[in-house]
Amino acid sequence: MFRKILYPTAFETFYPEVLGCITNLKRVGTEEIVLLHVIYASQLPQVHEGYVLKLADGLRRILRSKMDDAHRIVEAAGLRPTIRIELGVPHQEILKVGAEEKVDMIVCARERKGALGEIFIGSITDRVIRYGSTPVYVPKCPDIFGPHRPAAEAFCRDPFRRILYPTDWSECAREALDYIKGMKDAGVSEVVVAHVMDEKAMKLQPEEKFKEFERVDKEKLAEVKKELENEGFKVKTVLRVGNPRAEVIRMAREEDVSLIVMGSHGKGRMEGILWGSVSRNTAEYSERPILVIKGGTCVGGSAQPQ
Repeated sequence: MFRKILYPTAFETFYPEVLGCITNLKRVGTEEIVLLHVIYASQLPQVHEGYVLKLADGLRRILRSKMDDAHRIVEAAGLRPTIRIELGVPHQEILKVGAEEKVDMIVCARERKGALGEIFIGSITDRVIRYGSTPVYVPKCPDIFGPHRPAAEAFCRDPFRRILYPTDWSECAREALDYIKGMKDAGVSEVVVAHVMDEKAMKLQPEEKFKEFERVDKEKLAEVKKELENEGFKVKTVLRVGNPRAEVIRMAREEDVSLIVMGSHGKGRMEGILWGSVSRNTAEYSERPILVIKGGTCVGGSAQPQ
């Protein structure tokens, strides 16, 4: 499932630990890691094109030594490293290289920010998720987490131990469910299937309508549970009323999951609820790793990369 992985890096201080997390995927079939660094074209001097290309070549030689360090980490783990150094707009080059290399997953990680220590996903990762069609894994590596380091190390060692699958019943969420089915042999001990009834939308409904929505959602959760149990998974279901973006993060913590798997651009039952905003918020603020699935039905509404 994750045979070939793309890891774009700007050689952040934590990148060796991210690589360490990725190499743990060897036990579920990872064979090759494509290491990518993008020289951001707009940050080079705005002079003659030939000079820019010459300067980029010089940077490539410098960056090659950094890439050699990453190459050794991957090789020491028994995986095959491939090195790419490209010139251009980062998210566009990441998606282009991902397509050229036919990768199964893109790994993006960012560091903490602010006094409250939120996770900073960054515009590059957000655009990779938004415009791409390849699953994007956002690990929460140990060096980022300070006092929570032991928990983050556990996520790295056993990323598929317990999965949270939030769904809004959309086709996009369905693709994420199908993806989870393919993870059966990855060491998953339990899947928590969850649905959040949007509190703001539910308050607009009369009591009898709310009860009907609740009944239908419980039935759907039971159907998904049975479907996964038939595939050999242990399953727990959770139904809540609240703010979907906040509740998904809270559930991940309370259920002590090691990974959140969700689609990116589903649309909920109530008009105006865009599940894509929930996945982006979760990727940014959850301390739990997230795998964002982008299949055919999840890409159609996206604009073209800018």
